[in-house]
Amino acid sequence: MAVVADRIQMPSFAALRALRARVDSQVMSQAAVVLAVVATGAVAFLSLRRTGGYGAPDTIWAEDGRQFYQGSLQLNFFDALFTPYNGYLHFVPRVLIEIVRIFPLAWASTVIATMGALVTSSCALLIYRASAKHLHSPALRIAVAAPVALPYVGQLELANNFACLHFLLLYVAFWLVIWNPARGSLRILAACVLFATVGSDPVAGIFLPLALLRFYAVRGWRGALPAVGIGVGLAFQAVGIVFRNALHGRGISPHYDIWWATDQYFQTVLGQGLYTEQLNERLGFIMPAGDAHYLAWAAAGVVLVLAVVRVTRPNWPVVVMGVLHSVLLFDGLAMQGGSDAPRYEMPAICLLLAAVGGALTSGEGLRAGVERESTRGSSSVVWSAVWSRVWSTVWSVLRAVPGVVALGFVVGCIFGGYTQPTNVDWRSKGPSFDAQLSQAAAVCADKARSDVQIAMAPSFASWTMTVPCDLVRNRDDFFQLSP
Repeated sequence: MAVVADRIQMPSFAALRALRARVDSQVMSQAAVVLAVVATGAVAFLSLRRTGGYGAPDTIWAEDGRQFYQGSLQLNFFDALFTPYNGYLHFVPRVLIEIVRIFPLAWASTVIATMGALVTSSCALLIYRASAKHLHSPALRIAVAAPVALPYVGQLELANNFACLHFLLLYVAFWLVIWNPARGSLRILAACVLFATVGSDPVAGIFLPLALLRFYAVRGWRGALPAVGIGVGLAFQAVGIVFRNALHGRGISPHYDIWWATDQYFQTVLGQGLYTEQLNERLGFIMPAGDAHYLAWAAAGVVLVLAVVRVTRPNWPVVVMGVLHSVLLFDGLAMQGGSDAPRYEMPAICLLLAAVGGALTSGEGLRAGVERESTRGSSSVVWSAVWSRVWSTVWSVLRAVPGVVALGFVVGCIFGGYTQPTNVDWRSKGPSFDAQLSQAAAVCADKARSDVQIAMAPSFASWTMTVPCDLVRNRDDFFQLSP
C-alpha cells in the first residue's frame, strides 16, 4: 500500500507556468505541408461520403438555405452580418455563404457541403498542430482532433453544413486559447479564429477566463491575443444584443436545472466519450443494448487511475481544464436549449477527449521502472549498454500504448457512427436539391412569377428557402452576389 501511495500523483497547477515554455516553434517541411493538404482532403472526402442516399452534396441543410442563403439574397453583406438568428449573430455562416454566392445557384448544395467538410477537416488539422506541445504522442493528437471532422455523436446535424459549425468551433477554441505558437502569423490566425468562433456563438465566451489565465502565464501580446480575439467577438455579439434585439428572437424554452443538466452530462457525454451505443451495435452488443455507457464510464475510470498512480505523466492543466469546460459547456448549452440534443453533446465529448489525452501523455513513472530493470543484474559495461538499448526500445513501445489504445477507441466510435441507416439519416432522403431546382425552373418558366420556394433537408421538416425566379433562370451563372 505504501508503494501505491508513493506513486499517486495529484494535480499540480504549478505546471501552468510551463505554458510559457511550451512554445510551438515547429517549421513544417514541404513534405509535411503536402501531407497535411492530402490528409485534409481525404478526411473531407470521408465526411462527405458518410451520408448515403441523396447525400450531402445534393442537399442543403435547413438553416443554410432558409436563414443564410435566402438572407444573402435579401440583404447586403453588412446588413446580413448583423442580422441575428435564434438569439445571436452568425459570423462564420454569413461569411461563408457569400463565398457560395460566387458560384452558380445550381452548384450551391455541392459547394456548401464541400466547404463545410473542408472547414471541419481544416479545424482538425489546426487542433493536431495546436496540441503538439501538450500531447507529445501523435496518436493522442489524432484522437483529440479527428472527431471534429468526423463527429460520432450528433453527426446527423453537425456534418457538412454551415449552420452547426459553431458547435465544433467551440471545441477548437479550447486548443487555440492554450496554443503558444512562436510565429506571429499563427498567433494572429488563432486570435482571428477565436473571434470568428465567438462571433458565431457567444457561448464561446466561456473560454475568456482561460484566456485571461493564459495571459497571466504568458505576458505580452503573445499571451494577450487569445483574450483580445474573444473580447472582440463578444463586442460583436453585443451589437446584435443592444442594437438588433437579438435576445428577443429565441424560439426555444430554456430548462435551468443544474442537477438535471449534470445528470445528463454523465449519461450522454461521459457515457459516450469512449464507447457508444452505435459502436456497441456494430460489435454485436458486447454490452446489453442500452448499457454501453457503463463501458464508457469504465474506460474513463481506467484513464484516471493510470494518471493518478503515475503510470502516465499527465498534463494536469489540460486534464482539469478539459473536464471543467466540458461540464460547463454542456450544462450551459443543455439548460439554455432546454434539451440534451446531440449537437450539444459532441463539443463536450471532444473536450472530455482533450482531458483523456492530457491524462495519457507519456509516463515518467513507468519509464523509471523500466530504467531500473535495465540496470538490474548488469555485470559489465557492455551488458549494461545492451540492456539499456533493449529497455529503451521497450520503453518507446510502452510509451506509445496509451495513445494508440485511446485512438483505437475514438476510431471505433467514428466507425460505429460513420454511416446511418437510410430510414434515420436526416439528409439521405433529401429532398434532392437538383430535383428541387428543376421543379423551380419549371415554375419560373412563367414570366409572371417573381420567386419560388425550394425545399431543404431534412425531409421530415418543412424547411424551405425563397429564391428569385431571375436567379433560377440564370442558375448556371457565376457571381450572383448579395444586393
